[in-house]
Amino acid sequence: MATREEIEYAILQVVAEEKWRDLTNIRLRTTNAILKIAAGIKMPDGRISPPLPDLHTTITVATVTDAAYKTLGATYHRGIYLVANDDDEKIYPPKGGDYYSFEKFLKQAIYKDLTESGEIYMVCVKGTNLYYQGRPSSSENLLVYCYRLPVAMSTDAGTPDGLPSAFALNLPKFFVLREIFGEMIGKDVKQEVKYPDKAFSLWRHYNAEFYKEMEELIGFIGQHDDEPQYYDCDSEYAEDE
Repeated sequence: MATREEIEYAILQVVAEEKWRDLTNIRLRTTNAILKIAAGIKMPDGRISPPLPDLHTTITVATVTDAAYKTLGATYHRGIYLVANDDDEKIYPPKGGDYYSFEKFLKQAIYKDLTESGEIYMVCVKGTNLYYQGRPSSSENLLVYCYRLPVAMSTDAGTPDGLPSAFALNLPKFFVLREIFGEMIGKDVKQEVKYPDKAFSLWRHYNAEFYKEMEELIGFIGQHDDEPQYYDCDSEYAEDE
C-alpha cells in the first residue's frame, strides 16, 4: 500500500509552482482528502459514495439520567445503521425515517422537550449526539454500529486508513491536485491567448481522474448492505400495510 511519503512524492512530481510545493500544506490536504473520501463524496450523478468497509466499528454510548442525548465520541464519522441495548435488542429509529431523521424523532416523541422517562424505545442522531426516548432511571449502555473516523498518517511510512490498497495512492493524489489547480485558476491569464489558463485544463483533468477513480472504488466496495431495515412484522413500529 502507498505510504504518506509516496503520496507526497507523487503530488510533488506534478506541482511545479514553488508556493504549492510546501510539504506541510500538501500533508494537510492529503489528510483532508482521506477524511472527505471516508465521509462520502457526492458523485456527479448525485450519489454519495458508500462507507469504507475497513472503517466499520461499534461505539458504546452510556446514557445519562439528566439529558436526552449523549455524544457519540471523537471516533464517530458516519453511517449509523444499528443501535442495540444491553440485551442485544435493536432500538428503532423514528417510524418512517432512519437514524438521522431528527424531525420525525421530535414529532414522535411524546414530550417535545424530550423529558419522557422509562425504557428507551427510539433513538436518533443529531450532529455528533445520539438522542433517545425515553430516559432510563439509571445509565444504560447502547451499542452503536457505524463507521469511524480514519486515523491520520503520523509518519512517512503511514498508510491511508480505510482505503483499499489499490486506491491508496491515486485517490488522495488526484483529490489534492484538483484542489491545488482549482485554486490556481485565473491567477496567470494572458488576455491575447484564446485558452490562457493552463491551471483550468489541469484542474479539469485531475477532477475527471478523481471521479473516475471514485467510480472504481465504489465498484470495488460494491453496494453497501446497510440500507435501513427498520420495521419487523412483530415490532410495534411495523409499517402499516
